[in-house]
Amino acid sequence: GCPTLNASHEQPIMMSDRKGHNGISTDGTATTLTAQEKERPVVSTSVVRRLTPLECERLQGFPDNWSKYGINEKGEVYELSDSARYKLQGNSIARPFWTWMLRRIAAQYERPATLGSLFDGQGGFPLCWQEVGGITLWTSEIEKNAQAVTKYHFPETEEGDE
Repeated sequence: GCPTLNASHEQPIMMSDRKGHNGISTDGTATTLTAQEKERPVVSTSVVRRLTPLECERLQGFPDNWSKYGINEKGEVYELSDSARYKLQGNSIARPFWTWMLRRIAAQYERPATLGSLFDGQGGFPLCWQEVGGITLWTSEIEKNAQAVTKYHFPETEEGDE
């Protein structure tokens, strides 16, 4: 097994094969343990559960379903594939640290601070900057899905695509 860290520093926690009990829910999807769970589920198969795009977004500190929608070149909203969403999360920033860092940087300015974001990805820096009270002037990204997600969340920001 592959050990995971939990609150009581016990050994690995694996999926269960009992429907509705930590492991596989009644609809067939894999679930996670709750903090109140005292019993360790048993391993029923050697299948490794893949993280969902939503879980990847949460690990990176993005709001739920941040990368689910984008705006294409025609201005139409579309839903991104799971593969595209995994790629966006893998190429993104871990927001909690950058929000902390940008808050410290913004505090040094005597006026509203502005940001230009080069190789922006899916809009992580503008989101952090907005949370600390800064103003994003422009973003730049070459990956089309990253551009689309940023445009979906920040339609008023000027975007370059070089």
